Amino acid sequence: MAARVKSPPRLVSRLLDPAVYPHPVDRIELIETHISWVLLAGERVYKIKKPVNLGFLDFTTLARRRRFCHEEVRLNRRLTTDVYLDVIAITGRPSAPRLGGAGRAIEVAVMMRRLPAERMLERLVDEDVAPPELLDDIGRTVARFHAAAETGGEIDELGGIETIRRNWDENFTQTDALGPDVLPESTRRVVREYVTATLEREADRFAARVAAGRSRDCHGDLQAQHVCCVEPLQVFDCIEFNHRFRFGDVAGEIAFLAMDLERLGRPDLAQHFLNAYLDESGDYEAVPLLDFYRAYRAWVRAKVLSFQGPEQGAEARARFELAGRFVQPHRRVRLLMTSGVMGSGKSTVARRAAARIGAIVIRTDAVRKRLSGVPLRERVGAAFGEGVYSAEMSRRTYREAERLAEELLRAGWPVILDGSFSHAKERDEARAVAARVGVPCGVLWCDAPDAVLAERLRHRARSGDEVSDGREELLAEHRARYESPEGETDVIRLDTSRGDDPRL
Repeated sequence: MAARVKSPPRLVSRLLDPAVYPHPVDRIELIETHISWVLLAGERVYKIKKPVNLGFLDFTTLARRRRFCHEEVRLNRRLTTDVYLDVIAITGRPSAPRLGGAGRAIEVAVMMRRLPAERMLERLVDEDVAPPELLDDIGRTVARFHAAAETGGEIDELGGIETIRRNWDENFTQTDALGPDVLPESTRRVVREYVTATLEREADRFAARVAAGRSRDCHGDLQAQHVCCVEPLQVFDCIEFNHRFRFGDVAGEIAFLAMDLERLGRPDLAQHFLNAYLDESGDYEAVPLLDFYRAYRAWVRAKVLSFQGPEQGAEARARFELAGRFVQPHRRVRLLMTSGVMGSGKSTVARRAAARIGAIVIRTDAVRKRLSGVPLRERVGAAFGEGVYSAEMSRRTYREAERLAEELLRAGWPVILDGSFSHAKERDEARAVAARVGVPCGVLWCDAPDAVLAERLRHRARSGDEVSDGREELLAEHRARYESPEGETDVIRLDTSRGDDPRL
């Protein structure tokens, strides 16, 4: 049984017959996009590219369609497992097609394993059943993908400011004719002014990110509908047909999913995703560009929707207005720091608070390991106060975390420093950062009974995905050396054994 589409060609119509398929199929569902026909056939999916030339892609010849089918399989295998199975020939005649088999190919298709629709991230978010931990996993997965993705050459060239400017100019030109019912004039004006100012003000930052290897061969279309939340995660349907849409700054890629989660009404989940990505990658230099790239992604999606006809006008307008909100963020900029002995729940509190107030979390455990050249999840068995936990290494760690915090505060983002801040001097130095920037500061003092802390540390020791090196045998010494923030005026005390959350 087919989904309703407008007059599919004879070949596609014949492929709606279950008897054509070499495996058991009860019913066929056809989904049509502007560039493909997608046939859902039992446990398989067959994707046929339309013979169209849309300027940004050209599928007009069979040779081109075959080439891009192979590219689709190759590229999507980077973020999927056993989903993109093969490129198969469709032989026979349009009136009597065969999937595979001998003879001349009349068409080609990408053959995929069908993923469960009920596990797509967009659906989970819509149904309010996407836990924050899921977005943490997605953030880490995307960060690891970016770390391994190709860079250099054309990738660097297309990640530079000239391509970014060209993309925005193209967006503005292609939406010039839209009326105010879809694109309000105030939104058009404020976004244009913001883009012009940002490209001028941040020119050096864009260049520095290319020089630092932050332009990568990305996914290119990282929307919630393209993430299937099974084990392992499957991130599919990347862009294969245009390098300009796939090569670019990783900041633009993470901004895409963050934008989409905000569009779905879940800025808290967007913040979980961003903070997990940043914790894994250490790419805090991306943060000052996130509003710019989120606005870009919202504008592109609005543009695409506006091209699909008047029935999409309301949705397109909502995306344009979302772009307008990104260029005029209303965040309460402040600096918070956690404090407490190991196992006291500081990172959990930091992540929850960050999701609530839209803050960036800078985790000192991760900063320390990067400064020390230690892999993020390699456990370090040093004694308390020794090795990478020496007094000098701790000073370096906190200085670097505070340097990053100051840069992000000045860029207009609230920041949470996630660390022990065991000594009054460390807390005072963080307060001095807030004072220099002219923003409020506060301490989230986390504690719980020692029996609870010991059990948490035992559980942490069994985890293979933990950054912190805190261990049960170190707890007593840490408690003995910890300088309590009792009596300090900007402190919120939390008993994490009761699940206390700060009111921020």
